[in-house]
Amino acid sequence: MEVAIIGAAGKMGRWFCNYFVRRGDNVNAYDTKTFQISDVRTTNGISDCVRNADFVLVCVPVHLTPAVIKQSANAMIKKRAVLAEISSVKSKTLPALRKTQDNITALCIHPMFGPGASEKKRKKMLVVPVRDSAKELEVINNTFADLSVKVLPDARTHDMTIAAVLGLTYFSNVAFACILACEDIATLRQVGGTTFAIQSMLAESVMTDEPELIAALIRDNPYVSKYMHRYIKEANVLASASGPLLGAKLKRTKKNLQKQADLDASYRQMYKILALLDKVEK
Repeated sequence: MEVAIIGAAGKMGRWFCNYFVRRGDNVNAYDTKTFQISDVRTTNGISDCVRNADFVLVCVPVHLTPAVIKQSANAMIKKRAVLAEISSVKSKTLPALRKTQDNITALCIHPMFGPGASEKKRKKMLVVPVRDSAKELEVINNTFADLSVKVLPDARTHDMTIAAVLGLTYFSNVAFACILACEDIATLRQVGGTTFAIQSMLAESVMTDEPELIAALIRDNPYVSKYMHRYIKEANVLASASGPLLGAKLKRTKKNLQKQADLDASYRQMYKILALLDKVEK
């Protein structure tokens, strides 16, 4: 298959270049930034990259995705070619996909893993139907047979869900990282226990992502602001509560959480993760 990757200098663009190379496909790639990937042909522009492609994958920042979709679709000449995008916010990218010509199979996908994900573990990909759900799902399953696919009904559902699982997660961890960056981390690690080790590792790993991605998750998703305001409100409540009021708040939160989650199982899982990390370090 002739594959074209737009945004190959980014972490996910590079990951997908290598993914299709391992599959045995011919991969052409383009980015405004300089890059070099083994067994991948670097092209001089979007049109040159996508013209003869069977499968085009757009891996650019969210705010650029709609324009790149339009430019790519106009340059593609093969009938029944596929045009896909992987943005983390779908409210603007989905309409752009729906405006592409009918002879293109448009895919609205979102890989729920980062470029450092293990190849051995089965990874998850979210899908939002564009025009023909059955046809699009068939193409996705054929192209990404090793991924676990979860279909969401529309862009609104996708963005609302991602606002919680990524937007809120990134917001809270970036806030933690901002505080951590102003502290003596070496000393904190020496005296810190299990909880600090896990939380600091998560915050630090989040900060390895490109600033454009972090900003998009927090800024470009219209549903994230609700979670940020709720987070700040809850933080203020915890900061101002004391004595019986604080105890009651914590008991109520634990009770509500236990209705949907096994807290003891999560605790055991945390120590399993730490045990695995200890083995790797040794």
